[in-house]
Amino acid sequence: MKLRFIVCCAIGVLLALSTDLPGLTQPKTDDTSAILKLVRRGYGPVDAVVIIDNYAALNYRLGQNTGKVTLKRQNGIWKIIDGNPRKFDYCAEVSCLVKKGVPAKVANQLLTRLSTAHQKQSNDLKIFQVAWAKIHGNTVTFLGYFDNLTFPEGSSVLTVSILPSYTPNKVCIVGITENSQYVEIGKVSGKTINTENEKLVLGKDLSGAYDIITSEKRNLELSAIAPPNTWYFSADTNKKLNQVGCTTSLPKNALSTNFIQSNTPAINYFSFAPRTINRNHNQPNPEPIK
Repeated sequence: MKLRFIVCCAIGVLLALSTDLPGLTQPKTDDTSAILKLVRRGYGPVDAVVIIDNYAALNYRLGQNTGKVTLKRQNGIWKIIDGNPRKFDYCAEVSCLVKKGVPAKVANQLLTRLSTAHQKQSNDLKIFQVAWAKIHGNTVTFLGYFDNLTFPEGSSVLTVSILPSYTPNKVCIVGITENSQYVEIGKVSGKTINTENEKLVLGKDLSGAYDIITSEKRNLELSAIAPPNTWYFSADTNKKLNQVGCTTSLPKNALSTNFIQSNTPAINYFSFAPRTINRNHNQPNPEPIK
């Protein structure tokens, strides 16, 4: 009973408070979509977007490194004011953003939220997987929003989202490139997902410490970021997902007090690989938001 109560409360809090990370909810969709379009080409997979007033900041990934981009909304249009494509040339301190015209309080909030995004997303993903465990059992380990570590040298795929359905072991795979996207239906069997076009395999990275999903055909090495989301999804992709019954939402009974039954299987959660920031930059050390 304690476990049920704790998880239900946690999901309730996340649904109420989650405001700007890819995950259980996605507010400000129009703004987020506009921002993603600006950085889709030339940067890398985006893992977090924070929007505060007329300013926004995001993290993007490239291999084991991450970069930041800061934007300002002027006359209803978002424009990049800091962060060059793939050069990891960006502001990592409040004082730097202030020089770019960002108010000190807003700059502090942007960097604070980005710096804590990784742990929040990890927690969100675990809760998402627990919520779907009653239907999918241990196969929920595959569910999530992933960046592709082989982009851009080895593969054109930026991100992959693996979405659940209400049919056990049936998932949808959405791959996003800089210019296109694809949707495939997969069946989970053990540590593999089989589609008509490829085979995804759950394993470990070279260190043996972190989980990774690979595919030889598209040369994918997928690392988990967060719960599935509709970032980058076109109208056609959303239509296909609706037709086959896949979703980025929590299951319908997720908020009921008995959505986790006593026979819910134990889940081996995805082990997140740590990310490194370019060493030419000092990490932000902003004041806590009050």
